[in-house]
Amino acid sequence: MQAIDKISTVTIAVKDQDEALEWFTSKLGFEKRVDMQGPGMRWLTVAPAQQVEIELLLANWYPDRVGKNPTWVLTTRDCQNAYEELSAKGVEFTQKPQPRPYGIEAVFVDLYGNKYAPLASPGEVFTETVERSVMTPGPWACRKWREPARYRCADSLTRGSRSSAIWETMRTVVGVKT
Repeated sequence: MQAIDKISTVTIAVKDQDEALEWFTSKLGFEKRVDMQGPGMRWLTVAPAQQVEIELLLANWYPDRVGKNPTWVLTTRDCQNAYEELSAKGVEFTQKPQPRPYGIEAVFVDLYGNKYAPLASPGEVFTETVERSVMTPGPWACRKWREPARYRCADSLTRGSRSSAIWETMRTVVGVKT
């Protein structure tokens, strides 16, 4: 038996829990999961609607850590769209979406200066790129150019498939180094 099964909660140091709750729910669209009072503390967690296992604990009992959390990576299917949508809601970005070997990444800060990096993985980036027009149907493109086949190709890319056409597209369009 393994002593630890899963990570369940990540602590984010905040000054004011109500203010942080408002920011995470209105700016990021997270939902409140737990809000319990305890002796001398409040256990308040939030998470994206699709997130089932890990929650962010908005903790005000670490005043010396506010704004100093390490950068948390957040999954997105479209980093550029996430950047535009969150910017429109007033979220402050310190880095616009940039191609990286591991995907497309941006960085924003919360109301206290803690950093978060929305990241679209290479498989997602590749799929979005294909859908936008970079490649044309052909025998190397999963043989049949249908939606499920296209996604199978993108998924196989993340499992280590090295089709020269796929990797050439990743190098050219997305900037992935192989």
